Amino acid sequence: MKVTFIEHSGFSVELDQTVLLFDYYKGELPQFSEEKEMVVFVSHSHSDHYNPEIWDLKNRYKKVSYVIADDVPAKQDAVVMKAHEKREVSEMTVETLKSNDQGVAFLVTVEGKTVYHAGDLNWWHWNGEPEEDNEYYKETYMEEIARLKEKDRKIDIAFLLLDPRQEDKYCWGMNYFLEQLHPDVVFPMHSFGTYKISRHYVNCEDGRKWSQTVRTISGPGQEFDL
Repeated sequence: MKVTFIEHSGFSVELDQTVLLFDYYKGELPQFSEEKEMVVFVSHSHSDHYNPEIWDLKNRYKKVSYVIADDVPAKQDAVVMKAHEKREVSEMTVETLKSNDQGVAFLVTVEGKTVYHAGDLNWWHWNGEPEEDNEYYKETYMEEIARLKEKDRKIDIAFLLLDPRQEDKYCWGMNYFLEQLHPDVVFPMHSFGTYKISRHYVNCEDGRKWSQTVRTISGPGQEFDL
């Protein structure tokens, strides 16, 4: 497998026969084989996760399908998914969780691999905000992770948030996911260009024990061969 970081929460995952493209909104796309099946995922309609340009990929590649959350405006045939659904799409199984912000998170099983993309599902905690708001985000995040854990699925790749806007609470969501689900490889995302946050995470007490699991992101276009 080859994973490419595009921008923000945008990643591609290339397998032998399939390309998965998650939450593209800007940046240079890799050149993919036209013989592979491409499936484009949009977790929700926020402008840092969705760009209508994705619909133009149909003009560049022969085999393109779209899987989008139900808040995203569909311009072409697309599989539209609500939270807690399961669909068979282009030889793969796609399941969703409910984001506690907007839209869904995706769990995709394809070619014997399972890939999780969080979208904006996270343990959001904002310093200075009402405690009841922060408690809501904590509880809803834990509920969705418990639902994911019940599936008893080995997760090969997980794309999880490390958001510097959360200050000292930036890694709570990632740490909880790692503790509960033990994915093989994790890619941080949603850092708004603060790429040093992933290096900081794996080199300090926050995440040092997961330094062999969590990859560091240095900038757009970075490729990882797994």
